[in-house]
This record gives sequence, structure tokens and C-alpha cells, in this order.
Amino acid sequence: MIKFFQISSIEAKRYIRADTLIPEVKIDTNSTVTEIRVLDKNQVEITFRFSASYSGIGFIAMEGSIIWEGNVQRMENEWKNKHNLPEEYVQEIHAAIINNCIIEAIIISKEIRLPPPIPPPVQLGQKPKPPEG
Repeated sequence: MIKFFQISSIEAKRYIRADTLIPEVKIDTNSTVTEIRVLDKNQVEITFRFSASYSGIGFIAMEGSIIWEGNVQRMENEWKNKHNLPEEYVQEIHAAIINNCIIEAIIISKEIRLPPPIPPPVQLGQKPKPPEG
């Protein structure tokens, strides 16, 4: 269970001028656990890196940590032996990283005039246009 979340570092950069027209941008988001450190018998500190890469026009990167409470021994063993999170905790931890960082990334993207790193909404009820010809 996530007990605490913090972002400790933010870096963002736009490579092209803000007034340059960008027809279509591919945005890749990624979260990576970089270290797990045991705090006590019930808690570990998980450090992470989050990034949103804008296909050649810029990036947003963050680093931070989570205090997680649960089966510390299982978490520690899996990290030491395989350098992975235990399968049953992957979703919870990466969801916490992405959900928290994406909010910050949206705000930062506005400041440096990049599109928000979220997919556009799906238009329900619209029928695709038939091919011409």
C-alpha cells in the first residue's frame, strides 16, 4: 500500500521554437523503478523515474520516491534476485507513479508549450468517413 509519494526532481525541455507548427506528435510515457531500499520490517522506499518523450520536439522527466507498506521481505527478495518488482505489486506501484506524475507533466507541458502527455479523448458516435473514389 502506498503511504507517501514525492517528486524530488523535474526537468523539461522544448527543442524547437514554440511558434513552429507540429502536425502530429508521438508522445511516449514511461515509468521505471530505479531502487528499492528497506526502511523497516513493514516499509520500503521505492525510487523512480518518469518520462514523457515528444518525438524530437521535447521531453519532461521526473524523479521521486514512494514509501510502500506491505510484504517487505518479498519485495526485497524479488528486487535483489531479479531486479524486478513482485508481479502482484507492479500495477499498484506503476499506477501511483504514472497517475501522480502525469498531473504534474500536464502543468509543465503547458508552461513549455508542449501538448499534454495524455491521449486525446475518443469521439463516440462518430462514424468513420467512407473512402473516396
